[in-house]
Amino acid sequence: MQALRLPAGWGARTQTLSLQAGADGSTFTTVKAAAAYAFDPAADNTVTLTLPATVQRWFRLTVTANNGWPAGQLSEFEVRSS
Repeated sequence: MQALRLPAGWGARTQTLSLQAGADGSTFTTVKAAAAYAFDPAADNTVTLTLPATVQRWFRLTVTANNGWPAGQLSEFEVRSS
């Protein structure tokens, strides 16, 4: 599971994100295709991504759109097993 957070006091925004994972830090496979995710202050500006079962050491998050600012924004990127 991946939890992505913005500061709780920030306004709502939608960001388009994709996620890749890899075992060696140089070869990555897409585990979450690009999709729009809504960060909402009413939900603590937290988005949770559920991933297929995988054992990886490295993760690469790509932000390709953000309607709240002209750049990708995250304050926390948490990776944990269930």
